[in-house]
Amino acid sequence: MTGPESVEPPPGYRFATLAGLQPGDIDGQGHLNNAAIVRMFNDARMVYVPTRLGARWTGYLRPAGVVVLAKELHVRYESEGRPDDEYVVAVRLVERRGRATIVEEQLAARGDGRVIASAWLVQLLAKDGAAIEWPEWYWELCEQAEGHPFPPGPSLPRVAWGAPPP
Repeated sequence: MTGPESVEPPPGYRFATLAGLQPGDIDGQGHLNNAAIVRMFNDARMVYVPTRLGARWTGYLRPAGVVVLAKELHVRYESEGRPDDEYVVAVRLVERRGRATIVEEQLAARGDGRVIASAWLVQLLAKDGAAIEWPEWYWELCEQAEGHPFPPGPSLPRVAWGAPPP
């Protein structure tokens, strides 16, 4: 992962970073492996947090004994990633739902802008193994980072595990 300063985000995003290939990212079929895409999404969030939310947030986590965790990750694979592509990952915080922060991500080929995959992530803040409320000032950081308010929204509905019915 490289710095975001040289990458123009796609429309609707305020942050993007380059995602480099690692050994094993291209599978035996000659295209970008699905697991590599998930890693690229995670790596991009790890660049987004200190870059967009800043030291106040990153400095708070460990001393407070809290951890940000992924509750759900939904990935839609849209086109083939090729070994000669250069990749850009865009990240945005989009919504506050109950105790959850909703994050959207997009992986695209830098040359032609072809979207390789999109992701939708539900993040929770946890302490001692239980979800807790985010500090109110966290939402202020999100507003500064994304340019829009994050009013409290209803909790996400609980759904049964597994594939949706046909």
